[in-house]
Amino acid sequence: MKKTLLLVFAFLSCISVFSQNEYFLPKKNLNPQIPSPQQFLGYPIGSHHTRYDKIVEYMRVLEKASDRIKVVSIGETNEHREQIIVHFAKPENLAKLETIRKNHLDIVEGKSVDFENQPSIVWLGYNVHGNEASGGEASLLTAYYLAAIQGDEASKIYDNAVFLMEPIVNPDGRDRFNNWVNMHKGEPNVTDPNDREHNEVWPSGRVNHYWFDLNRDWYLAVHKESRNRLKYYHQWMPNVVTDFHEMGTNSTHFFEPTKSNAENPLVTQDNYKMLNGKFAKYFENAMNEIGSFYYTKESFDNFYPGYGSSYPDMQGGLGLLFEQGSSRGHAQDSDNGVLTYKFAVRNQLVNAIATIQAGVGERKILLKHQSDFFKNIEKDAAKSLVKGYVIGDDFDLNRNKAFWDLLLQHKIKAYQLKNDTKVGEVNFKTGNAIFIPINQPQSLLVKSIFDRPKSFADSVFYDTSTWNLALAFGLKHAETKVLPDLGSAINEASFDTKTNEFVKSDYAYLIDWRDYNAAKALYKLLDKEILVKVALKSFTNGGKNWAHGSLLIPVQNQKIGSTELSEILKQVHGSTQVDIFPVSTGFSSAGIDLGSNSFKTVLKPKAMVLAGFGTSQYEVGEVWHLLETKLQMPITKLEMTQFARVNLNSYTHLVMVSGQYDALNDASVKKIKDWVKQGGNLITLKTASEWAIKKEISESKVINVEPEKDPKRMNFEKLADAQGAKSTGGAIFEVNIDTTHPLGFGFESNSLQVYRNNNTFLEKSKNAVSTVAQYTANPWICGYVHPSSLSKIANSAAIISETSGAGQIILFSDNPNFRGIWFGTNKLFFNALFFSSALGSQRFGNEE
Repeated sequence: MKKTLLLVFAFLSCISVFSQNEYFLPKKNLNPQIPSPQQFLGYPIGSHHTRYDKIVEYMRVLEKASDRIKVVSIGETNEHREQIIVHFAKPENLAKLETIRKNHLDIVEGKSVDFENQPSIVWLGYNVHGNEASGGEASLLTAYYLAAIQGDEASKIYDNAVFLMEPIVNPDGRDRFNNWVNMHKGEPNVTDPNDREHNEVWPSGRVNHYWFDLNRDWYLAVHKESRNRLKYYHQWMPNVVTDFHEMGTNSTHFFEPTKSNAENPLVTQDNYKMLNGKFAKYFENAMNEIGSFYYTKESFDNFYPGYGSSYPDMQGGLGLLFEQGSSRGHAQDSDNGVLTYKFAVRNQLVNAIATIQAGVGERKILLKHQSDFFKNIEKDAAKSLVKGYVIGDDFDLNRNKAFWDLLLQHKIKAYQLKNDTKVGEVNFKTGNAIFIPINQPQSLLVKSIFDRPKSFADSVFYDTSTWNLALAFGLKHAETKVLPDLGSAINEASFDTKTNEFVKSDYAYLIDWRDYNAAKALYKLLDKEILVKVALKSFTNGGKNWAHGSLLIPVQNQKIGSTELSEILKQVHGSTQVDIFPVSTGFSSAGIDLGSNSFKTVLKPKAMVLAGFGTSQYEVGEVWHLLETKLQMPITKLEMTQFARVNLNSYTHLVMVSGQYDALNDASVKKIKDWVKQGGNLITLKTASEWAIKKEISESKVINVEPEKDPKRMNFEKLADAQGAKSTGGAIFEVNIDTTHPLGFGFESNSLQVYRNNNTFLEKSKNAVSTVAQYTANPWICGYVHPSSLSKIANSAAIISETSGAGQIILFSDNPNFRGIWFGTNKLFFNALFFSSALGSQRFGNEE
């Protein structure tokens, strides 16, 4: 009887697997010895959202079951989930992967390559947004297909290509989403869009551990997931890279080509027209065969170089975007009927296989395109009058190093200057500035870093319209038509540049606040209860000029002795790479002396940021990430619904990012007002600044956006684009900042570049010193901005500082921490945290 039951169970299991294969992989000759995802998981694909660890485990099971597969670990996420790349190749190629890889890289180096015997390299990437989960499930089935396919189809695939698969690009976000939908899944499925299953809590699974969008991070390389991936990517330089996403439930399926006139002008039309056109035919045929609806040439663009679907275009590869209507759970009602997870997975799988077929079928064209790409770069560079760019800050070596590190992530070649160099009217110091040549394989990325676009064929952008990283880092730079005298190449050893040796003092120490890492050093000292003061005026001491914001650490009046103090300072010096200068006298040869009342004691901040529904998960994450990774400073992330119960007096600072704050009632508003008057410090960004003004917490005013008095008549189909054109999706502007104001400490120049992606317009303060930063009369530097918005931005306030009782209100019209890459404006936020207590000091600095 027992034997009979086992046979029945095995028979039913085979029927179930056959049924799954017929739906997902019909008419495929599959090796029955290779375990299917359903056999491994114990449930049919589409009936449950698979945990990330089970996906990794299945890939390793396939590795043991097949001689075509090799799994490589490339690192781990912030939440310690392993990141893997799965390699698929025929056994003889799997044994010589390293040889194939090196031969493929010859294309990048412009060497002659035998295309007849060189396989194309196809990179299959899934699920960069964790809650766009169908791609992740499709990766299981794609891996099964590649492991189990037999016969002529297998021979054709493996004779012509090597495949690299990243099953889940965002493991932390995926598991956050999986847990949500699996724990709310109904039996039977609840398809009502209002059901809890289809409506995640905050933060969503879209984002990574720090609540960042990793699909914007290929170019910025802020997060460890991206850095691990980029390192491996550049070891292979694939010909094709897929980027599987989901979109709104009522949408069907999208594949490239993207919108016309919304393509990166640096990328050749061969990519957008020829290659995309060839691949689109494969996708069209695949989707038609299963009867799925789809669309192209709408909604999405290839403008920003940092998507998973656009970054490869800058490397001679072909990036491919797929967007599938999302069930956001297991099944949901839509305008097109009930959309099931199973159906979404199949659409993604079908186009993954179509990509594999296209990568094989168009192998020679792909290899030639990449070869021509790098050869043409060399030709174009030889013709260019511009030879490259010189860039670097004279005083902030740590910010320079952060920029150098980003260059290395992208394999961009750069060189130290052998001598001090002048380009036009700009002077650069050897040791601090570097030269980045145009003539190198990563030429397009180099141009992107310094690009200042102001003319656009389209006025509606899916994302930002400018990405100038030289401006984001706030580094002095200039293009040059003459090759300067060059020193050694920037490499890992370049970061070993030594600071001045730490020397013990029996009197006092000084730190230059212009150094980016000075904020980290300051927090470490305050956390150890070291007395630190900030200079409100400039001075000269020890033969060195010290600007506003310089930090003073006296030896006397500390809670510890001079020897223990010197040991702590030596540790801080080593861990932050910030110079700490010993001084032996309180007398300054110019400016204030060290005993002046113009030195103000810095208080240790204890900050809270409001989080949860209504707030921007990106901006809350940016604050969290900035303080935790740059300063090693904790910050409390408070759910807005819990605000009423919290004792604000336990905190020195309350941060409010852009969002809707309707959940805060009149009692909560009064609570904030009273707390500020009693000495609290309120920091608001973007629309939160508007909210603070509306609720009369702040006395500042917004510049109202007036509706058009006599709008021009237009066709209905143009309405959405006309409205979208008025939004500021992301552009860079110039502000004039008061560097003598505590919020402006650490900036060498009054001219500062800021990033703006909103339409919050603040009036200048009536108080003469409260408008800390103001947009210039002609502020537009690059990126798209509508003329009506530009007129409101010009001469408006960028940062306002108000005193309210014993506390401070600091209003930002923008976000100084955008995407974790705006090193050039992070200091504004640091200043708001550390020096807010100094803002009212002018009232009593000279009291007797």
